Amino acid sequence: MRVLIIIIICILCISSCNSKSDLLNDLQCASERFLNLEKIEDVKKLFIVEFPDTWKTNLYYDKNQSSIYTADTTKQLTESMLLDITYVSKKLTFDTIFVKKFKNNLKNQGLLEKTPRFLAFQNKKAYYSRAIGNKRGFDYQISNLFIKVNQNNYIHAKIEVYGDSLVDQRICSGLQLIEKIQY
Repeated sequence: MRVLIIIIICILCISSCNSKSDLLNDLQCASERFLNLEKIEDVKKLFIVEFPDTWKTNLYYDKNQSSIYTADTTKQLTESMLLDITYVSKKLTFDTIFVKKFKNNLKNQGLLEKTPRFLAFQNKKAYYSRAIGNKRGFDYQISNLFIKVNQNNYIHAKIEVYGDSLVDQRICSGLQLIEKIQY
């Protein structure tokens, strides 16, 4: 009996470690296993991400923000995704003004928002949006995730996808990597 209880506890622990977030479940994302992940810390030491060590990664910072930008440069643009995760030292309020300003920004870029929603991300207030359009002559989709870290800081994570091949799969892969953010 005792062995059975230990086995059940182990199964529950393993399944909870592999459980997907509400966002990944809602988007019906399949779990993906990434190989050779390396931890990358931003210049200001505000957050850490994990990306495959074969990807090209750049760091950027200024007075108000710190960014990690990465892409799998071993693939063509229409087969890869671009990820940009930026920690912004600025107050963010999720209200109608934020939504209106964000939607106007998308419209000015010729993008049409498809799936806006407020949610909890790692137990923090967040806003997710996916928009479609055309950029550089390619079909283009961008997923934006704004995560309110605290009262005076937020993270803006972007996934950019060009082309029409495996778009959902590439966005889901990007979201799985974004979920590895450590503040």
